[in-house]
Parts: sequence; C-alpha cells; structure tokens
Amino acid sequence: MNKKSAEFLWLVQMIMTKHMDVIEGWSGIAGDAVAASHRIPNDMTVRDAALGFCSVFVKGFSGDESAQVPNWMAELRDPSGSAYND
Repeated sequence: MNKKSAEFLWLVQMIMTKHMDVIEGWSGIAGDAVAASHRIPNDMTVRDAALGFCSVFVKGFSGDESAQVPNWMAELRDPSGSAYND
C-alpha cells in the first residue's frame, strides 16, 4: 500500500469514528474505503479525497444535501492482489 492510500484510510477512519452514530453499514463502507484508497487521482490531495469520500458515505457530513459520487469513486471494487505487491 502506498503512502497516499494509507493516509487516506487513516483520515477516513478518524472521520468515521467521530460520526459513528450516523453511519449505517460500517463493513460495506470500510470495504469501499479500501477500494477507493487505490483509486485516488494523482492530482488530488489525500485530504480532498477523504473529505469527498466521507461526504458521500457519512450521513450529514456535507450538510443536508447528499453529495454526488465523483467519477473516481464510481463502481468501487476490491483492488486486485497485484495492488499489494511492492
């Protein structure tokens, strides 16, 4: 796992822990976070990626409106085994 993925997962975990009372489907969201961590665009900061992810998956995180799913997070799938080979 690269540093960007690890930092993304750490930030998402911190946000999810803080908002745990409004999160439904922890297991699914945690899996989506792992998948998303491997798809962060090169030109996107870790902070922007984590905030964008949580805006979609954490109810009320971005206010009353539901956030749009960005293209880089559409149809998340588990990364292949080769994603873990350094």
